Amino acid sequence: MNLFGALVNGLAASGGAFVGLTFRSRISEDLGTFLMKGMGLCVILVAVEGMMRDASVVTITLSVALGGALGHALDLDALISRFGSWVEQKLGPVAPAEQKAASPGFARGFVSSTLFICVGSMAIVGSLEAGLEGDASTLFAKSLIDCVVCMLMAATLGSGTVASGLCVFAYEAVLTILAGAVAPYLSDATISQMLVTGSLLLLAIAFDMMDICHIKTANLLPAAFLPLVLYPLISLVPALA
Repeated sequence: MNLFGALVNGLAASGGAFVGLTFRSRISEDLGTFLMKGMGLCVILVAVEGMMRDASVVTITLSVALGGALGHALDLDALISRFGSWVEQKLGPVAPAEQKAASPGFARGFVSSTLFICVGSMAIVGSLEAGLEGDASTLFAKSLIDCVVCMLMAATLGSGTVASGLCVFAYEAVLTILAGAVAPYLSDATISQMLVTGSLLLLAIAFDMMDICHIKTANLLPAAFLPLVLYPLISLVPALA
């Protein structure tokens, strides 16, 4: 079981937060924006590398179409946003906005950074790759992104951001273990369809990071799992597979 990617991600998040706390007076918004776009280029590299395997275009296209329709109908993006707001309301410090801005509490920094680095397509796709194939390259790329994000958040939200590394490790470790548990029951071809579809979703994340276009990637998440059902059916028709 490859939990190394989850471990690196957790350490990178906490390490970036520690750097942000140490050098908070020297970290500008322009630097953060510039670094995030650079990380977007790295995500494109990971996505392209993940798509360089045998895959059924019909399966992937149907998965994105049906998965996107399902995600849009459920509006997963809005559900995740509402969940984040609910958690922050429950755990965040009860104080006026002016007081929060002047002196952020531990809970505020912890909740904000944890939600950002845990709730997203890249954590799910990266954990699937690590569990199904033992490939942690997506989680390594995510580690760089989270390091930058946590550095910027720590500079403004305080020490609670450091603790988010433990949460992202636990979250991704659980997803990796679950993916590894079902991997023996899946064919190599089915796994490939899932990973190529997931890698395609990473492009959407990269475009958003680089301000090329905004795609509600969370609404496309069901697409990464639909090849489990669609590929065995499509493979019954050799011309389509």
